[in-house]
Amino acid sequence: MATHTIFICGATGLQGGALARQLRALNWTVHTTARDPSSPAATALTSLGVHVHAGSWNDTAVLTTALTGCDLLFLNLVPDITNPDAERQDGETILAAATAAGVQHVVYSSGIDMPVLKRDPSHFLSVVFRSKLELERGLQAGDSVPFIFPRWTILRPGFFMSNFLAPRVNMLYPGSTQSGAFTVGFRPTSGLPMIDHEDIARFAVAAFQDPDRFQGRVVDVISQTVTFERAMKIIGGAAGREIKVEYLTDEQIKEGIPTNPLLAMQEELRDVRPLGDKDAKEVAKGWGVEVGTFEQFAEREKAAFEETYQAA
Repeated sequence: MATHTIFICGATGLQGGALARQLRALNWTVHTTARDPSSPAATALTSLGVHVHAGSWNDTAVLTTALTGCDLLFLNLVPDITNPDAERQDGETILAAATAAGVQHVVYSSGIDMPVLKRDPSHFLSVVFRSKLELERGLQAGDSVPFIFPRWTILRPGFFMSNFLAPRVNMLYPGSTQSGAFTVGFRPTSGLPMIDHEDIARFAVAAFQDPDRFQGRVVDVISQTVTFERAMKIIGGAAGREIKVEYLTDEQIKEGIPTNPLLAMQEELRDVRPLGDKDAKEVAKGWGVEVGTFEQFAEREKAAFEETYQAA
């Protein structure tokens, strides 16, 4: 099987780290950057044989060095609520450096497609996710932008299963890990299109291994759709705690958004169904990817769930 050399953005994070591990298992050469190469996450990558370059995404000199010899790029950026345009700026810097380095295939892990992004440009989510959409459009536009690649693939991951673990859960659902109770803008019947970060990596591996099939494709990446009610039971089982949930009314959501803008995301997510009525497992299988369930994720991460909810 052919091996490649890839630059992975965010390899010290969840999805980038999962991809780095999976590709090193295939004996591919992996490069990344880290602001602190001596951090536990960075040293763990180094121990796997990942080439960790000291620097950030907006450091062109570091990117030029790190991308030299790379034929693949995994673009994975995090929205900055304080500077919604930061992701676009960093993304374009990385893509320009990748173009100069001769990268042949870019897989961009973007974000879930929500109707509000097209419906209301002033909506909180539209502002935060606009950078992702602009990067998507840039890849799709081809020769009308300063970065051009023979192949590109866009992955649109759903709601991360790891969002129910520290530290993310404390930002998304303040106080929930101490009280053992979630106050949310979902409905009891809302189906969360969930994704395991390991499954995002599996989709990326599949795209890199079968580039012709994934060329120019926008793929919704979902492991399983789970109601919030069911998710709470699974979390409680893994944590060994009773986890409760209170569903806010539309009026309560409206009143709460000014102090908790993330309620706007929950309000939109409660009706999002990227795959329609299709089974996520079957859709993934059609792409040649095996995905897991939230139950399997909770079992694998049982120790992390116990630690996250120990005070509940």
